[in-house]
Amino acid sequence: MTVKEEIHRLVDELPANQAELARQMLQDLCDAADANGPPLDPEALASLDRGLADIAAGRVKSLEQYKRERQS
Repeated sequence: MTVKEEIHRLVDELPANQAELARQMLQDLCDAADANGPPLDPEALASLDRGLADIAAGRVKSLEQYKRERQS
C-alpha cells in the first residue's frame, strides 16, 4: 500500500467529529508545501503517519478542547 493509499484509508476510518481537524491539518500541509520544493523526508512522513494513526484511533483532542486547555 502506498503512503497516499494509507492516508486515504485512515481518513475513511475517521469518526465524523475528527474529520474537520484532519482536513485542517492536511490543508495546512498543502498550503505550506512549495510546489517546487523538496519532498518531505522520511522522518516527516513518519510523523504524519503517526499523527494520522492517532486521529484514526481517536487519540486526539478537538481544536476547541485544545484551545480551552491552553487558556487555563
